[in-house]
Amino acid sequence: MKLKLGTYLKKGILLAMLAGLPFVSFSQFAFDLPSKGNERIFNYSGIWVQVSGKLALCSHSEKGHINLEVGGGKPPYTFKWNTLQTTQNRTNLNAGTYTVWITDSEGKVHEERIVIQPPFPLILNNVEKKDASCGSGKDGYAKISVKMGRNDYEPNSPPYKVTWSNGLKDVWEANNLEPGVYTVTVADKYNCDVSVSFEIKSASEGIKVSESIENVSCSSDATGKIALNVSGGQAPYSYLWNTGATTKDLSNLSAGTYQVQIKDQKGCSFLASYTIAASSPILLSEQILQPSCEGNTNGEISVNVSGGKAPYTYLWSNGQTGASIKSLNAGVYTLKVTDAQGCKVEKQFSLTNESNLQLEVLENRAVSCPGKSDGGISLAVKGAKGAVEVTWSDSPINQLQRKDLKAGVYIVNIKDQSGCSISKSLEIKESPGLNARIETALDVDCEAGKVEGLAWVSIQGGKEPYTISWSTGSANSREIKFNKSGILKVTVKDALGCTTETETRVDFPTQNVSGSRLDFQYRKLEINSEPEVLAKEEILFESQISPEFLSWQWEFGDGKKSSEKDPIHVFEKPGTYEVTLTAYDLLGCSSVEKNTIQVIPPAQMVVIPNAFSPNGDGLNDTFLPKVKGVSSFSMEIFNTWGEKLFSTASIETKGWDGFYQGQMSPPGNYLYRITYTTPDGITHSQSGGLTLIR
Repeated sequence: MKLKLGTYLKKGILLAMLAGLPFVSFSQFAFDLPSKGNERIFNYSGIWVQVSGKLALCSHSEKGHINLEVGGGKPPYTFKWNTLQTTQNRTNLNAGTYTVWITDSEGKVHEERIVIQPPFPLILNNVEKKDASCGSGKDGYAKISVKMGRNDYEPNSPPYKVTWSNGLKDVWEANNLEPGVYTVTVADKYNCDVSVSFEIKSASEGIKVSESIENVSCSSDATGKIALNVSGGQAPYSYLWNTGATTKDLSNLSAGTYQVQIKDQKGCSFLASYTIAASSPILLSEQILQPSCEGNTNGEISVNVSGGKAPYTYLWSNGQTGASIKSLNAGVYTLKVTDAQGCKVEKQFSLTNESNLQLEVLENRAVSCPGKSDGGISLAVKGAKGAVEVTWSDSPINQLQRKDLKAGVYIVNIKDQSGCSISKSLEIKESPGLNARIETALDVDCEAGKVEGLAWVSIQGGKEPYTISWSTGSANSREIKFNKSGILKVTVKDALGCTTETETRVDFPTQNVSGSRLDFQYRKLEINSEPEVLAKEEILFESQISPEFLSWQWEFGDGKKSSEKDPIHVFEKPGTYEVTLTAYDLLGCSSVEKNTIQVIPPAQMVVIPNAFSPNGDGLNDTFLPKVKGVSSFSMEIFNTWGEKLFSTASIETKGWDGFYQGQMSPPGNYLYRITYTTPDGITHSQSGGLTLIR
């Protein structure tokens, strides 16, 4: 039933078109169909035909055409159409069926029937759309659909081709549309198309921005400015620049591109880019004539300037003011160029001698031992022009290698054939002197009460191996033992024969500190009614230490230490602590005295006032409970409506000063709530009323 209805509809549309009834306007072109894939090739009696051209019409104003490619049989061919034409190809054709008979030179005949399809209406439904939320928003929506078209009625038809003006293809719906006018074109299987335009509007006005830009005058300056004038949308606006700035305007800008995203209160955004321009940079190119050799003043520097804005002014480091300077010796010259806008560029130029006479020291051999003459110097000359003349301060000439030299300073002068010369002062040093130092230590066995002295020699300089002789008779040993006070001497000789001698006085202890007195007592610094030691209370420890002990160390059992003789200590928590006093004598041996102290928690006390007067007289200006013996404390203040005016969780708080959000609270009644925790971990809460008096 559905097939019959479609057939009747096709016939009705075709009759209407043939009768010249008006239809919706269609496109003005169509592809030449069939295409390569659909071109028809027929072969009868050896003659084959390939048909192409415009075989479908998009409107009654269009005409079709037929192109034939013939092969097979025996050419030449003759053509006869049912419309009496005799040409091979046909043009300016209406819709209909065309028959052609093709005859070859042997009389064989091929018949071909070709149909030019009549126009078929392509009608679109009304566009379904949703406007954008704001002028710069991208949340518009549109949907199109075909009401009637050839592809829906002809079997095995491909999908319609859909082209949106914003670049979308072959989709019927579009999301994320910003406000504007859009056009959608739909084409059928023969590329007959129809277009529809619609506008996505905005629910509110978009953000509009105008700018005022101040460029930089010099390429290296940072004086540019961007000022924005923003309207539209819904204020207030927020700003985010690619520099990270969030202000509306920017200043102190260098040349470059700056982007900003502006958002209004509804979230609509505007993205813009601005360029800070700068004049072209000042560029310098130079021509340099180097001086011939050291001391000559025949160097020259000339510069050419481009960029910036003429005229230019010049200032050289030697005071000259032209684009060229002459009569220069080797050295560094600085030029500062300023253009008409005040922009500046600075450049350094280095002049070196034309004759690059250089002296390289290959060896500077020190004298092996003080007083010897076995030093040496070896030189190499580079960059000289022609032969060189070598003279020394101690008379020898033309010698680059010297030997058997004493310690001292030697000056060499070298001159080449260009007249350039170079001088150098060389110092022959003595090898690091052979030095020796005696160091000592005492090896003490405190438990056994034994002491043994150790002495050893530290040697620097010279050349190993060393020969060592001690005044005690020991030889070739760096370490010896001693058991009495006196003078120790040592003589050291190195492999070069250099010798050195050193001595030191050693002290061997004879004092015995065994049984020396060590004791201590403790007492409270603040006398009160509680004789026990309380946590967080200052305790003075008084020691009794014999003068034989040179140092001491306290350990209080809670991880704290002290090196004072009579320290003051505070135990932070209750408990039993073992206090240890350790004393050290001159041999490093120690004696120890210990005592155990019981520390109890302090009595807990919380006293809460019922009124305060914050009048600035220094008396009762804040509301603060007096607490003692608690480990944590918090307080909250409320008005009679339950609104919180103040809170703190610090034991060190100064209390409530009668202010709320920077304003004085009126006199009257208020409520407090206090929470505190005792050192043993029990939490208490207490609340009540208070009166603010002004």
